[in-house]
Formats: sequence, C-alpha cells, structure tokens
Amino acid sequence: MCMNIPAQLNQKAVTVKTIRQFLTQFEPHITHYIVAQTNIRTYMRAQNAIDRDVELLNKKVRHFRNCFNQALYAAKAKRKPLKWQPLLITTIEGVATSAEPTQTVHYNFAIGNLPDSLTTKELAIVFRECWVDKAGIGNDDIWLQEANKLGNIGWLNYITKEAEKGNIETWDFVNTQIPYVALEADLS
Repeated sequence: MCMNIPAQLNQKAVTVKTIRQFLTQFEPHITHYIVAQTNIRTYMRAQNAIDRDVELLNKKVRHFRNCFNQALYAAKAKRKPLKWQPLLITTIEGVATSAEPTQTVHYNFAIGNLPDSLTTKELAIVFRECWVDKAGIGNDDIWLQEANKLGNIGWLNYITKEAEKGNIETWDFVNTQIPYVALEADLS
C-alpha cells in the first residue's frame, strides 16, 4: 500500500526542500541503504524511449515491493500494510539520455521497519531474490549498507540530489511506502 499525498506536498508546492522536509521525519527509522541497478541503459537513447522503459519499471518495482513485503511479513503485509510493511523511501536516478555507455537507471532505497530477527545478510538475500529473480528488474549489481555503519551521511539528501537540478520526479512517490501505524509511537 502506498501512502496518500500529504497536504504539505500538493502538486503545486513540491520542491526539493519540501520533499526533503517530509522525508527527514522518517530518518530515525532508517536502518539500511540500498542502491539497486536496473537493466535499462540510457546511452544515446531517445528520451521518449527511456520514459517508456521507466513507466514499465514503475510496474516492476511495484511487483518487487509486493514480493519484498510478503517475504518479510508474509500475509500480514496484505492484511495490515500500515503496520507490517517495511519503510521504503524510493528514488530513481539516471533517467536522462547519457553519453556514458555504462550508465543505467538505478533505484536508491532508505529502508526501515524490518523484522527484528532479520540480519543484514538475510536482508541482502531477500532483496536480491525479489529484485533480480522475482521482479526481473536488474542483475546482482546491488549495494547494501547498514545505516548505523555509515552514520548520518545525509543519505536522503544524496538520493534526492537530482531534484536540485529540477528533476522532482527523482522521488519515486508511487513506490515509497510508509507504515505509519508501525512508526506512529515514534512520530508523536
């Protein structure tokens, strides 16, 4: 289940500042950072072709989220998604024509609200299985790090850096999920 658009982020007022202000409230709940490459290359491609690929990626990422939610929380993820789903703050980068032959469209994730018993190694296995094997979005080019091992490195600023250049769509609002009930006690 995706979240509803918060009032402070109505379509006319969205800026990099409002996106970051909204997302920053969830920073204390972030436990892991992930960068996951896709199979989409942008080298010397027409923008309309890239846009069509990104539209299809959106659907695949939704499928990934469903697989990921189920893998972590089983049926509870469907019954009570606002409690039993991971926090996923999702951005997409590299969606413009590139002069770099190796450039791929990739996703950045800030993740939290994971089962207590899940280790980082297990998270990597589950993420890879859902991203590569089930959703077929990319290959094994996935970087995963515990948030506490990197400290407060400004991950949310980093993953929204394209918004500074005017690409507000870098925040993949549709594929962001916030389990408000699970985080409720800490947000009040």
